[in-house]
Amino acid sequence: MEHEIGAEEKISYGRNDRFMGGPVGGGRFWLEDDGTPAAKLGGPEEWRDQGMIDVRRGDTFTVGGQTWRITDIVAADSDDAYLTAVRVS
Repeated sequence: MEHEIGAEEKISYGRNDRFMGGPVGGGRFWLEDDGTPAAKLGGPEEWRDQGMIDVRRGDTFTVGGQTWRITDIVAADSDDAYLTAVRVS
């Protein structure tokens, strides 16, 4: 799916097939020692060489030629963890 700049998507455990060039999925969520939430994302073919990537609020990732910024990571220490990302370019 192609998104307009400013579009927001939610990524939780498992797959999100709404990303052009995806899927993108959350593989793990956690709180770092200082309490900062973090997540491990994986999925799209273009990341095959990198495997899963670690992300935190403010980080960006590119999939299918679209760049996304992590705006929030919610409930990282629970089974209901998810993050939100906004397309920036």
